[in-house]
Amino acid sequence: MARRATHFKAARENADIIILSGGYEFSPFGLETDRHPAAVGNLKRAYDLLGYDIALLSPADALVFSHAGMDAGPAWSGPLAEPQVVARDVPGGSLAFILFPDSGRHDPDMEEEVARLAETVRNEGKYNLIIGVSTWGGNRENDFIERRGDAFDIIFGSGTGPGYAGLYMREGGLLWVRAFTKGRSVNRVTIPELPAPGQKTLWQPQLNIFTEAVPLGGGVPSDPEINALFNP
Repeated sequence: MARRATHFKAARENADIIILSGGYEFSPFGLETDRHPAAVGNLKRAYDLLGYDIALLSPADALVFSHAGMDAGPAWSGPLAEPQVVARDVPGGSLAFILFPDSGRHDPDMEEEVARLAETVRNEGKYNLIIGVSTWGGNRENDFIERRGDAFDIIFGSGTGPGYAGLYMREGGLLWVRAFTKGRSVNRVTIPELPAPGQKTLWQPQLNIFTEAVPLGGGVPSDPEINALFNP
């Protein structure tokens, strides 16, 4: 995490960047109720220092905080009962992020709500990109993309399943990116020029979009402020 902080500080020198967290940052799979409150508190302070622009909790994350007897804090949204739109202005346009709700189980009605909201936002014609942020896990995300993913340009996923630096779905109309476990890399998506508002674009890798899983190995120095939280 200390290396991630260093990477984020360097990345923020670019004013065009938005940094997302899609869930499961606090909850190792199978250990949601076993985390000591002191450890959860240190993680919370560290993530506050990372300064995500948009951050979404999964039901498993919420369970961690519930057992630790604390709140996640205002920087984190969710887990949501219904989809939520978060708009962000960037140089050259405006992006609509749709935060996926999550009940912790397969929920067809909830998935239909997400799809309908994305279609409504697309039809408004105000946003250059419609971007989903999901905590549903790989299987559920893949099923949703195949059935109802038309209105999205990008979906960032998290939860059980493989990590992807970038899969092009729906005949190139949608990019699917999934977080890798263990926090040893961050996914980066670069779009040189935004499409026109409301326009559905077809992605052409290495031309109008670039994806990369950036490793956070020993060549990235540790941020001393975050390092001190875990090594007092």
